[in-house]
Amino acid sequence: MPISSLIIKTQKQEIQKVADELRRLKGTIVSDVLDENIVVVTETEDRKEDKSLWDQMEKISGVMQVDLIYHNFEDAEENQEAKIQEAEIK
Repeated sequence: MPISSLIIKTQKQEIQKVADELRRLKGTIVSDVLDENIVVVTETEDRKEDKSLWDQMEKISGVMQVDLIYHNFEDAEENQEAKIQEAEIK
């Protein structure tokens, strides 16, 4: 289960609209809104869903940049290894 912390840089006049759009995305928590930056935490089921969520964030009108601050995908790797081992047994 990937968990990430991000800073979303926005156009100042768009910050509230962008924050509202981010709050609507499944797996996204807006933890703070400061000046032109929005601090976001995401939690997804797997890397594919994580990538899709990032793509959605980047497409929001007013988003200028998405910066990764922290990313933990330890559970995702363990789940992938378990799936591989399960497939090898079959």
